[in-house]
Amino acid sequence: MVKRVVAEPEPYYRAGRGTPVLLLHGLLLTWQSWGSVLDELSTDHEVLAPTLPGHWGGPAVQPPATFAALADFAEAILDENGWPAVHVAGNSLGGWLALELAARGRAQSVTVIAPGGLWDSDAKAAQQLVRKYRAFGPVIGIGAGAAAPAMVRSLVIPLLAYRPAAVPHGLATASAAAPAHCHIVDDLAEDPALATGFTRLDDIRVPVTVLLCEHDRVLPVRFQGRSETRPGIESRMLRGVGHVPMLEAPELVAAEIRTGIARARTVAPRS
Repeated sequence: MVKRVVAEPEPYYRAGRGTPVLLLHGLLLTWQSWGSVLDELSTDHEVLAPTLPGHWGGPAVQPPATFAALADFAEAILDENGWPAVHVAGNSLGGWLALELAARGRAQSVTVIAPGGLWDSDAKAAQQLVRKYRAFGPVIGIGAGAAAPAMVRSLVIPLLAYRPAAVPHGLATASAAAPAHCHIVDDLAEDPALATGFTRLDDIRVPVTVLLCEHDRVLPVRFQGRSETRPGIESRMLRGVGHVPMLEAPELVAAEIRTGIARARTVAPRS
């Protein structure tokens, strides 16, 4: 039998013209996880979606990888493009990094989807997250360079999407192949920032939309309480979706990002 190997993705996706939007993916995945959200937003925005260092097709990382270093990478992208600030959307780990960019004054608006880092300070969510990745790591081949056979796809996609059958086959295959080529899980698990999470919400002056996912099997909603009742932050539930809703409901996600961008036009930055 010929082993079918999934092609390594390009290091980033870039398309469209207009107001820039930066999209940041979650841990283990690549820019491909944004699916057709990329096509939708690039009809009237310049969309840039990089793969983070240490992930499949992304740049190499100088170990040990840290959350701060990944945020530095995202900020360097803005510098390279001459963008003082942009609209940013992020999922999971990418949500944490999007919030960090906003705290650094590099965002015009922020939309975070099932974001990492907003757990309570008792670190139960962070501990559970590490246990999940380490438990599933040997099965899905994290760091092993596997080729995403059907069995791996059948394990990975139900963790990411509530309705696996709604995920296009090619996107499911690429998303299932990506974790095997991620090499920074252990480094991030040892980063002290993981326990504390994102702590700079009070430094953010632009509109923030926090989108929680009703059927999140990676970061259950009960752990996402840090953003509640904060000025300038809107938090709401996306019904009927899992941790990476772009896979199964791209139109919904694209619409939410557009809504977040529109908020920046009507809500004055906090002083």
